Amino acid sequence: MKRVVILILVVFSLSNLLFGKTLTMVIMSSKDPKKEGPKYEVLADYLKNSIPEISNIKLRIAKDYPDAVKLFQSGEVDGMFSGSFVASIFIKKGLAVPLVRPVLKNGISTYKAIIITQKGNEYNGIEDLAGKKVAYCKFASSGEIFGRALTNGQDPETIFSPVIVKSHGIGINAVSSGQADFAIIKNLVFDNNSPDNIIVVGGDSSENPNMTLIVTNEISKSFGEQILKTLLKIEYDNTEIANNVKKAFNIKGFTKTSEADFAHTFNNLKKAKIDPVSFNFKF
Repeated sequence: MKRVVILILVVFSLSNLLFGKTLTMVIMSSKDPKKEGPKYEVLADYLKNSIPEISNIKLRIAKDYPDAVKLFQSGEVDGMFSGSFVASIFIKKGLAVPLVRPVLKNGISTYKAIIITQKGNEYNGIEDLAGKKVAYCKFASSGEIFGRALTNGQDPETIFSPVIVKSHGIGINAVSSGQADFAIIKNLVFDNNSPDNIIVVGGDSSENPNMTLIVTNEISKSFGEQILKTLLKIEYDNTEIANNVKKAFNIKGFTKTSEADFAHTFNNLKKAKIDPVSFNFKF
């Protein structure tokens, strides 16, 4: 029996060396595979150039976050680049391990929620949102989750009228056009799109990791350190394949990310009365 087990392990190891491991990365159905595909193609080129055991990256579309959870649980996928709320849920469920997050060209790798409104309006606390229309993205740390943290876990609809939008940019436009009285959005988006009639009147006290690469426990054990070392060196790597990755992701490099970097995100989960272990992306 021992000989059979050893033979299986040897065959498995040889197959990895000969054919390599194809990493399967999750993207959400809201993303366009035609746009995302080229990014992962250059990332695959860079990884397999440094890690011979990795041969390629393929994409798997998840119809929603519960579907992504099932894909991680079943081992059908190996990782995903994720916003901080979703990443924090996967981490606390024991489904994923954070490795790195992108560093933007301006050196930023974290973000926070801000509250915006039209000039002339005031915001001194949650009471000023009473009866108002508040726009935000669903399941976003700098959107719905911060809104629920503000209400200390109370259903937001008992205080204000949520206006669910598909992007932070749409949230900005909703306030600018008067479709919403306030919006909770990502500060990085507002910094790049600042209408003259909009002001920032509040926001979160600290920041969250931006678009962290999380991988399954199995991949973390098998390739985690190799992937980490490879992606950390990309900032100072001026080869063509390295520059292709930086151009595709519009970044200067990656920085190491651990569970400790999500301390503030976890704190907001507590304020919002969200149990990450049992949470199934339904309120």
